[in-house]
Amino acid sequence: MALAAIYLRLSRNEEQLDIEEILTHHRNALVKLAKQHNLTYDVYQEISSGINTQRAQLTQLLNKLDEYDYLLVMDIDRISRDNAYAEQIKTMLIANDIKILTPQGAIDLTQESNEMLYSFQAMLANFEYKQIKKRLSRGRLAAAEQGRWTNSNKAPLGYEKDKNQRLVIVEEEAKIIRYIFQKTLERVSANEIAKQLDTLGWRSRIGKVLTSSHISSLRRNVVYYGVVQACRRVNGRVVDEVFVENAHEPIIEKQQWLEVQKILEENTAGKFFNKKKATRKLQNLIYCNCCERKRYIQIDGNETDYIKSCSYKISNNTCRDRGHKYLPVEDYVINKVKEKKVDLEKAIQKLKSLDTSDEENKLKNQVDSLGKQLEKFEKRQKNLTIMRADGEISKSDFLVMSEENERQIKQVKQQLELVDIQIKNLKNTEKEQRRLEKIIDVIDRIEMLDPEECNAFLKTFIKKIWFSTNAIANHNTKTEVPEVTIEIEWL
Repeated sequence: MALAAIYLRLSRNEEQLDIEEILTHHRNALVKLAKQHNLTYDVYQEISSGINTQRAQLTQLLNKLDEYDYLLVMDIDRISRDNAYAEQIKTMLIANDIKILTPQGAIDLTQESNEMLYSFQAMLANFEYKQIKKRLSRGRLAAAEQGRWTNSNKAPLGYEKDKNQRLVIVEEEAKIIRYIFQKTLERVSANEIAKQLDTLGWRSRIGKVLTSSHISSLRRNVVYYGVVQACRRVNGRVVDEVFVENAHEPIIEKQQWLEVQKILEENTAGKFFNKKKATRKLQNLIYCNCCERKRYIQIDGNETDYIKSCSYKISNNTCRDRGHKYLPVEDYVINKVKEKKVDLEKAIQKLKSLDTSDEENKLKNQVDSLGKQLEKFEKRQKNLTIMRADGEISKSDFLVMSEENERQIKQVKQQLELVDIQIKNLKNTEKEQRRLEKIIDVIDRIEMLDPEECNAFLKTFIKKIWFSTNAIANHNTKTEVPEVTIEIEWL
């Protein structure tokens, strides 16, 4: 009795239907076909796209082709929708003298007409796949325009899909997202956030530990301030895009999302992030005023905190700025922060009297500056297009430079959106007053805060503390010590 291999493949776009029902229907049809031809059989089945050339079950079948006489499939497109791979399989079937049986009829590849029929059906299957993919993509974009989640069958962490394919907040997961964004605003690194989430026992939906790469991806996702975004690509390039705001309830406010993006752009190298738990109030904030590198705090032999001497190389010359006791620097910065209370109280009084002119003018100056940057980048984009049209730059160079320029345009536009929100918030004086009052409350308690809490608070409005002893590190204790430099760069 001849031996046959039954191959069952369920297409990805059929997964929305009853998988078991479809597989059972296909299996019954092919088993019946095998019995009609008096064949014994082995069954191979899997769920995969026909365009995929790496399929475990199909690979296993092809490795055992010399054991079979027949291959039973529902249709040629179940073997492959990739032209080149289909031709490769055809060559293997011919070499092993294997006939194909389908419910529509037999295909004997040793006959020229049947070989041509196989190739034609494979080519048709590939064309059909592309048409289906295009229609699905257009349908997905149309659904996204209505605010429905169509990017995948799974909703992003923090949400679930309702019966209308709209995202609904899952509070148990949403607290993880809020924590990630809050800690990023406090300039805690992705690696440290991952460790903290692990300590809290907060996991992904399927119980896995959230890694730093997961966190980096989550905090860039626009879905968390209520956006549904989808696009269609051709040859790797976006040809159509949908971006719908207020499509669902946000987990975080848009302003907070934009503030996080600004921090991430400023700290692309991660050098301003707090990579471990802060044990001192000014940890990861002090930078050398001579070489602009980070200064580190250590403990000397007398158990006293001190700012370590700087020893970075600058143009083959080593920076030798002397070390210094840490506590006087901390006291100086804390006192400067306390002085900010007067300005904050004045700002609150102006808000109460609806006088926000000073704050509004500062923000409008930022808008003007960002507007000039945007104009510069947009002009550069036009110039790149002209240079490409005139053949002055290659296509690959154009794509690289254009992509980088578009990234900068996107970044400036996000910053403009953030400033615009801040201007609008000035009119909502009650909300702004409450925010400033909370800051004043923390300032009043700043000396009682533990280092971790104080460090996180300071990083919300201090970017860097520039420090220098203005003296070279050496063992001569008799030299006159000049005044140190301490300059605070406020956010």
